[in-house]
Amino acid sequence: MTSGQFDDVEGVRGVEMLDLRAGGEVGHVPVEGAGDTAGEAERTGAVAVEVEEEEKGWVDQLSQEPAPGMEFESSDSARAFYVAYAERIGFRVRNSKSFTSRVDETVIMRRFVCSKQGRPTKKDPFDLTKKRRNRVSSREGCRAMFQVNRRENGQWVVSRCVLEHCHPLGFASLPPSAFRKKMTKKPWEILSGGGAGEAQQTGLGAGGGVAQSLLEYFKRMQVDNPAFFYAIQVDRNNCVANVFWADARARMAYSYFGDAVTLDMSCKKNKRILPFASFTGVNHHRQLIVFGSAFMTDESEASFTWLFETWISLMSGRCPVSLTTCLDEKVESAAEKVFPNVQHRICRRDILSRCKDKLADVYTMYPDFKGELKKCVNDPETDEEFRGLWASLIGSFGLEKNGWLQYLFSIRHKWVPLYLKSSFFADIYPSQKLENIHKLFQRHSITTTTPRDIVMQFDRAMASQYEKEIQADSVTISTRPVLKTPSPIEKQASEIYTKAIFDLFQEELVESSGFLMERIEEGIVSKFQVADVDNARRSTYLVTYNASETRFSCSCCKFEFTGILCRHVFRVCLVVGMMVLPEGYILRRWTRNAKSNALLLEHGAALQNSNHKTLSLRCNDLCRDAIRYAEEGVASAVVYKVAKTALRRAFSEVLAAKKAIYSMGPGITETLYLFMTIQVYLFKYLSK
Repeated sequence: MTSGQFDDVEGVRGVEMLDLRAGGEVGHVPVEGAGDTAGEAERTGAVAVEVEEEEKGWVDQLSQEPAPGMEFESSDSARAFYVAYAERIGFRVRNSKSFTSRVDETVIMRRFVCSKQGRPTKKDPFDLTKKRRNRVSSREGCRAMFQVNRRENGQWVVSRCVLEHCHPLGFASLPPSAFRKKMTKKPWEILSGGGAGEAQQTGLGAGGGVAQSLLEYFKRMQVDNPAFFYAIQVDRNNCVANVFWADARARMAYSYFGDAVTLDMSCKKNKRILPFASFTGVNHHRQLIVFGSAFMTDESEASFTWLFETWISLMSGRCPVSLTTCLDEKVESAAEKVFPNVQHRICRRDILSRCKDKLADVYTMYPDFKGELKKCVNDPETDEEFRGLWASLIGSFGLEKNGWLQYLFSIRHKWVPLYLKSSFFADIYPSQKLENIHKLFQRHSITTTTPRDIVMQFDRAMASQYEKEIQADSVTISTRPVLKTPSPIEKQASEIYTKAIFDLFQEELVESSGFLMERIEEGIVSKFQVADVDNARRSTYLVTYNASETRFSCSCCKFEFTGILCRHVFRVCLVVGMMVLPEGYILRRWTRNAKSNALLLEHGAALQNSNHKTLSLRCNDLCRDAIRYAEEGVASAVVYKVAKTALRRAFSEVLAAKKAIYSMGPGITETLYLFMTIQVYLFKYLSK
């Protein structure tokens, strides 16, 4: 086991980082609250939930009785409504059945029942491996239930509802205050806190606990997949503060699409969802991908510094081009320390979402304010234009003294697109919004259970995302896009880009015909003024073309920001006779070959040329290549058979090489030879 220690900062003592190959033991890290109460909650699925009136959208429904036809934004909202009803009437709620779609394996039905539903199960008196407690079962065969189904529009509708109970309603006398306090804890709060004495009894030792079950699950994952990685951070009381994990597929995805990264903490919107954070990005189909995840029960600056350092060390120290985070001074400060040369921005969606809370009265009083604010943020092309629109917005609604808007204006360079357009963020606006982790949790109905169950549900959701990527690859390869222009550039792009990216590219190319162009300078470096004739604002853009270097630049900076050429450049391409896209304007991460063989050996080449790399690093590198090999090999039954045969042949060659090396005697040169042999055979198969 490899351990990395960090200094004591704000109560955070250190971290135990596990070697990627070894299934090393974690030190004794006590955890509070993992006693009988936690076990009962995990067994029955019953969780005490406090319904807070500040959660908007369904507050008015809390006083209603459940009825078929009621609609909710998510299954969690439906459950919260039923729990609130149960608290009012006098019974407790338990999760029951759920059904998933055969198409994409997302949850399409959930059923919630009374905690007294069902009959007691018969215990096997001869099963001595299971520890039993002598207690009376609460099951009485109650038929009360509340079932919701997901519609095509994403709304959840009550399809079945039974209100009658077969037992008296109303709660029994309240238990002692200490027990009641433990019952009202959210599942993730059991990870940390409490006194040292209780922690020693319920920590990561032999006694078990919620955190222990999570780390034991991670250990099993590491046994099954040596490239799986996890790390924990503990506080001064030796209690688990934060947990980070990432599998080999996340690390592989980062090697292809790690140029634009987002620290997604959108799950904080729902206070019944644990403090969950993920490093996310987008693949070449504009689908959500994850580069690593964490439970952040301690959200101090030191904890985020630990998270960033742990994550980037796992990614071989290769920093992204840009990093997007939520509006949080502690996150921002930690990011500046760990990523001083990375372009950092604050998520625009997060800020606009907070505006709904900070300016709730304004949104209610002025329905047009929301749209005007978005126009002010998204439309300006110059600083002068933004300042003018902002001043007009503030003046129109009488918000000159609003402190929140004054603060947003002071940090405008960190979140307004105008000031960030020269850096790459893989953010294609105003196309369809990308899914965030909060929406992913809603779509897969990942609920507030134990951290271990959250990880398991999240892994299944990621497996579904991976299948979507395979389906998108298949669609891109098997279908031929419909061309809308006679331009050779469009034909070239249709053969290079994925379907999702080509659709965006094609839109820019087609729209270029609606622009007027005027050459304002001639020579090796020519300048053109391009204007939109249909736009009421009649915006003009300056396009510069360097003929000697075949290089374009536009004042809109769309290519720098998204990696796709803009319509203004395409208008100039027509005039200068450009028939083929210059190679420098084809961003590999958006192409069909984004995950090509050249990247497969990128890390291997470095290891082959170094005599100082450890055996652990070589193992991890081969694991990444093996995963890439497996991804290609499962495309069909025929391809699988070819992959299996080639792998057996390669394995025989490796064993023969190993035997020959041992006959010559040990040495680092021979180890390198063995490593290169495996790399060569993987490359031969993927080149077919």
